Amino acid sequence: MRIGRPPQVQSGSGNIRLVKGCPCYKEFGDEKVCLNNDDVRPINCISLDPSFFTQMDSRDRLSELKSNNESMCYLLIGLDDEDGRVYCVSQNERLMINNRDVRASDIDDALQFVSTKEMSTDGAVCSSCLYKYLITLSNVFSDMLTDSERSDVIRAYVRQSALKIAMGLESAPEEEELKDEQTFRNHIKKRIDELMKQRAELASLIDGLKQSGENEEVVKLCEYYRALTRLQAVFLYQVLTLGEANEEHIALGLLKFMVEVADRVVETSNMVRQKSHELREAGAVPESVQLILQKHDIARKRIEQRFLNLARVLSQV
Repeated sequence: MRIGRPPQVQSGSGNIRLVKGCPCYKEFGDEKVCLNNDDVRPINCISLDPSFFTQMDSRDRLSELKSNNESMCYLLIGLDDEDGRVYCVSQNERLMINNRDVRASDIDDALQFVSTKEMSTDGAVCSSCLYKYLITLSNVFSDMLTDSERSDVIRAYVRQSALKIAMGLESAPEEEELKDEQTFRNHIKKRIDELMKQRAELASLIDGLKQSGENEEVVKLCEYYRALTRLQAVFLYQVLTLGEANEEHIALGLLKFMVEVADRVVETSNMVRQKSHELREAGAVPESVQLILQKHDIARKRIEQRFLNLARVLSQV
């Protein structure tokens, strides 16, 4: 067995290999979140060793291990050599980053750089290793910049823009807000918390509208707003991660990752605007829903141009 190669579990249709750790797991202080499928979900974690599941002989058996708790994370992933995909063991979901499947071959490549010591530590440490090498080695991030000065300028612009978004500023933030790392991170985290609360409120609104048999297009508009809050939270989490990237090539990989998220924020904002216009013209949005969405629309208009600018700048990476 090669160093870093995870134990294999034979199945009737191919090999299921288990890896301790997950590239979608992230810690921010005491908070633990899952970033799978470009989402931000608070989770509770237990680290399980792959040897615990040595009797498993197929991916069907893997699905039987799914937790009934949607917030439970085993810090364990399964590599399917037949379809080349990677699966979350605790939730039986495909792993997706940047709207793309995480490939088993990407994890294999990453594991070649994980030392024996790193493989024997807890799942959180191994997860950090997987994520770091995944964004470095995956061909999604293969066209890396070599101009470190340009990278520094872009990183500084991203930090300033993120702080303006988080604090609702129209002008440039105070210099000390940018220089003091803890103050900066506190502002970003506060905004992420607000976005997650807004997302929960919108989810509750959507459930209520569906139960009452509301117009499907009105429900779709609310879903667009919910997607917008999710994407903003994902982007801001990436800003925090960018601040932790001490190596130039890792920072560049993260910046490339952030391009598509910024693009998707702009795209989703456009969808909100178009759908809102259609429904207003038809007089189809109940007044009670209009009142709820009004504050979200004000926030959308405030951040739309900023994300458009971010997408343009990040496209230079």
